[in-house]
Amino acid sequence: MASQLKRPVTLSARDREELLRLTTTGVHSASAIRRARVLLALDTSVGEPDPKEVIAARLGVSGEMLRLVARRFAETGGDIQATIGRKKRALPPVPSPV
Repeated sequence: MASQLKRPVTLSARDREELLRLTTTGVHSASAIRRARVLLALDTSVGEPDPKEVIAARLGVSGEMLRLVARRFAETGGDIQATIGRKKRALPPVPSPV
């Protein structure tokens, strides 16, 4: 629970709506849905979240995953799309021969 206190996740009502819609409708990647569920579970705007062990067991993820999603949310300045989406690589793994 210390990691939750270190990096609290506070979502606006609009962000919560968007994450709920993402997890329940449409076709999205499994990793994006999993990160969205983690953000919803860690949200402090609706009350005190459960301990991280309980959240991890309920969502079927590790405690490390909770910590990483909370850290990425803090690093992106609260941007949920940047948090749940994939990072773009700076360079390709092999330089182009052309």
